Amino acid sequence: TRVGAMPMSSAARHRSAVLKAYRDFVDVARRSVPVGEREGKLEEVRVAIRANFGVASESEQQTLLRTLVAKVAFLRIVTPKTGRGRHKRESGVFVVRDGAVVEGFGETGGTRVADGTISMQEAHEYHNRLMKRQYYGKKPPPQPPML
Repeated sequence: TRVGAMPMSSAARHRSAVLKAYRDFVDVARRSVPVGEREGKLEEVRVAIRANFGVASESEQQTLLRTLVAKVAFLRIVTPKTGRGRHKRESGVFVVRDGAVVEGFGETGGTRVADGTISMQEAHEYHNRLMKRQYYGKKPPPQPPML
């Protein structure tokens, strides 16, 4: 335990474990269970937790907690990954041009040597400009010759 922290009783630890498992169940159920069945499943778990509130036997409490955790684990297995949830942030590549977010991947057509719109010489000059910028205006280290 931490210095100065009061030790948690067994009942308090069990209560926090049950609440954590319940929050996980709610989070996973919201992503997995069809909308029509969602409230029923949440209510079923809620009623089971409240009905077993007065169980005093520690072994019985652990058994009930294991069944709740098993339900959460099963839902996690059958739930497709969506990249969203309580602890996940939306990620991706965001491209802003002229103050507006560009949809898609933000490819730029027409500014590459492969497109044939700029010459190899212009590409070399652009590369050298970027290298100089990368090294804060100083001369960059020698690079192998570009073909």
